[in-house]
Amino acid sequence: MTTVDITVDKDRCVGSATCVVVAAGSFVLDEHDRSEPTSQAGSDLDGVEQAEQLCPTAAIRVVRSG
Repeated sequence: MTTVDITVDKDRCVGSATCVVVAAGSFVLDEHDRSEPTSQAGSDLDGVEQAEQLCPTAAIRVVRSG
C-alpha cells in the first residue's frame, strides 16, 4: 500500500495560494496566510503533485512510500 506524506515548509511559504487553486480541498491557508495540507490531501494526489511543482518557493514536499 502506498502512503503519501505531504509537508509545507512554513518558513518558505509566501502565501501565493497556488496550491489552493490547483489542488482545491487539499490545501488551506492558515491565519498567517501560509499553506497547510488538509486531511483530504492524499485523495487528490495528481493535484497535490501539481501544487508541489508549481509552488513558487518550493515549500511543498510530497513523498510517496510503500
